[in-house]
Amino acid sequence: MKRYILDREYSRMLAAFGVSAEEALRRAGAPEDTFVRETPTMTAEDYFAFMEAVGQLAAGEDAAVRMASAQGIEQFSPPIFASYCARDGRACIERLMRYKRLIGPMEFIVDEKGGLLSVEMTCGDADLTMPGFLVQVEFSFLVNLLHTATRQHIGAAEAQMQEPPEGTSFSAFLGCEPQKGPRNVLAFVSTDMDVPFVSHNDAMWSYFEPELGRRLAELEVDESLSARVRSALVEMLPAGECGADDVARRLGMSRRTMQRKLGEEGTTFQRQFNHTRELLAKHYLTTTSMGTDQIAYLLGYLELNSFLRAFNSWCGMSPSEWRKRNTTD
Repeated sequence: MKRYILDREYSRMLAAFGVSAEEALRRAGAPEDTFVRETPTMTAEDYFAFMEAVGQLAAGEDAAVRMASAQGIEQFSPPIFASYCARDGRACIERLMRYKRLIGPMEFIVDEKGGLLSVEMTCGDADLTMPGFLVQVEFSFLVNLLHTATRQHIGAAEAQMQEPPEGTSFSAFLGCEPQKGPRNVLAFVSTDMDVPFVSHNDAMWSYFEPELGRRLAELEVDESLSARVRSALVEMLPAGECGADDVARRLGMSRRTMQRKLGEEGTTFQRQFNHTRELLAKHYLTTTSMGTDQIAYLLGYLELNSFLRAFNSWCGMSPSEWRKRNTTD
């Protein structure tokens, strides 16, 4: 069953609103140590049960709005911050639509007609229903993100929800009264989506895009343990954490279990380790001006000569020669 990687900051963020992540996990029937693991993961079913429990524990009818509009929420995860750096609302929503699955088991379906741009939130599984509290959080978050990034109050023009909440705080924040319906859809006036973001930052986007694209590609075409090992190594190598024990802890399993599962996939940790180093080396050589000594350091080599020998074994030439052949002025 497919599992989604969650941000460990969930627990801290919920605590700020008086919600115990451990209690929510207990009510959802999920392991109570989920968020103290190196890499917290949940199935879509577990995640929805968890968010249902959070909604039950959260105090006040405006809890979803308060959580979604907390100061600094736009920096909660790389996909969200990358969207915050977009040029306008339309580009922001396009990025969220593309990378939403890197945040949790949800998808955006975007449509524009009749002067309205609509965003439907779905889980992509007909057998599952998104909890009403989660939809409130997602709707509030999107409205708050547009407000924060434009410094203007851009409210929703229309809203449809499978489970509209009681009270007035949610509709007041949205700017419209949600109607009960078969889908969860939030619509904005199209021209509001052209308002420039004061947070627009192409340099920051260029920093995030390659890594987000890599993660998305692996999510789409490779859910194997090999892919998870490579993904972990990409994040851990620059910090010097590149041993099998380090990666196994990151993935929430023992080294022996990781090695056994990799063997079932016809590979080994060392092969994935070397493959990741090779791919990253080529990436750095073609997309940066870093010297070979810097690249060797980022790849976890203690000595430059060790990196040079390894690269020659991969490509049959030195890094500098490979860079000349594969880059253009």
